[in-house]
Amino acid sequence: MPDSKHDDFFRRACSALLQHTAAVPRVRWWLPRIAARVTALACTAMLSPPLKAAEMPVSFDDVLVLDARAPNEVIRYGSEESHTAALWLPPGQGVHPVVILIHGGCWLAEFDMGHLRPLASRLARDGYAVYTPEYRRVGEEGGGWPGTAADLILAIDALAALRHPRLALDRTVVAGHSAGGHLALWLAARDAALWRPPLRLVAALGLAAITDLNAYARGTNSCEVATPLFMGGTPEERPRQYAAASPHVLSYAIPLGLMVGGQDPIVPASQAEALAAARTYHLDGAGHFDWVHPDTEAFGAMRDAIFDLLQSALQGETE
Repeated sequence: MPDSKHDDFFRRACSALLQHTAAVPRVRWWLPRIAARVTALACTAMLSPPLKAAEMPVSFDDVLVLDARAPNEVIRYGSEESHTAALWLPPGQGVHPVVILIHGGCWLAEFDMGHLRPLASRLARDGYAVYTPEYRRVGEEGGGWPGTAADLILAIDALAALRHPRLALDRTVVAGHSAGGHLALWLAARDAALWRPPLRLVAALGLAAITDLNAYARGTNSCEVATPLFMGGTPEERPRQYAAASPHVLSYAIPLGLMVGGQDPIVPASQAEALAAARTYHLDGAGHFDWVHPDTEAFGAMRDAIFDLLQSALQGETE
């Protein structure tokens, strides 16, 4: 283990590397690709203190009892009760890439963004600015399709309007878990010209994401049966709406990733297989909630995937 003086030096150096990556798109391409990858992984390990890994799979209750620091800012982007969003900033100064993190919960009002606070806190500690919007869900007036999607567009426009000096808004990744993964992927397919400058979505990551609404609506688990409630009917009753909302039939111009757990009883692996445009990251021992528990091996894999997607996006800009 390094002594405290050296430990502090390396933390400062790694924080500076992440900040420069946000500010100067080509900085990683000064190094060979493998060297850049090793450097980033070493920095991630340094910025996060050693933790005893949680045994997978974890439960939703395991996530709910985790501690988390309060966000740096809470904003209101509309007039409804659910029109709020929270922003976590990394410690120190500098400009950082942004992760828009969208919670799941079967699109139902019973589940809010509170359970993502530990994940948002940890990602912020690891060098990302994290923006977590709340939105109207089934059970709230205006919740469901398309109101939920409209709320998220408003929330992201509000993020762009902040013009916060520590946010590299042109290096924004949108990520979401479960039903939030569906919403993140839908947002990723939106025409880039429609986003409010200076915000640019450069990549998207689904954590146990629902990608094929038609197939999912025909299932029988507690989340699958919520799909027609969210969509206002079955695929047979509302085929045009399903075609507009389902990521597996949309087109994408940015890199996509999907985190898939081998022990997930809520979102089957076939959902990832339905979205051929995405790169799949599979972890045999992971369940549904391991991706949002920051003490699991799954969290480490997810954090690496964010880096991979950002790297792919930056590489595409230089080619």
